[in-house]
Amino acid sequence: MVKNIIVLLIVLLMVGCSIDEGEETSYVILPIESIQLPDEFMLNEQYEIPFVFKRPTNCYGYYDIFLKADNENRTLAVQTIVYKNPNCNVLIEDNEINQSFSFKVVYDQIYVFRIWKGVNELGEDTYEEVEVPVVN
Repeated sequence: MVKNIIVLLIVLLMVGCSIDEGEETSYVILPIESIQLPDEFMLNEQYEIPFVFKRPTNCYGYYDIFLKADNENRTLAVQTIVYKNPNCNVLIEDNEINQSFSFKVVYDQIYVFRIWKGVNELGEDTYEEVEVPVVN
């Protein structure tokens, strides 16, 4: 699992594209600061799951949720687009971004969410695990 996220980070960091104005961009995975998962799911229902992440600079923008599915297990992180701009400002305040993603419950068993929290001092990925049962 750690290797998958590291490979994804490397690939996303190497990808660059041009915007209409010639502005270069790259993609970076950021940790989820907080997430509001329900206490339980109902089978075949759709849920809007809100979460919060922090932008390091004003050149980071939300791109999408990184969601890797493995049966009932889900690994989550935030995909951001970073605009290469020499005028980027480090954000100390107003750097929290509220977003949400849509989630459909398709398995009648407990979902395990592995929420990526970043890398520890040893360079290892850290996760918060949350289990959400499915009721009928």
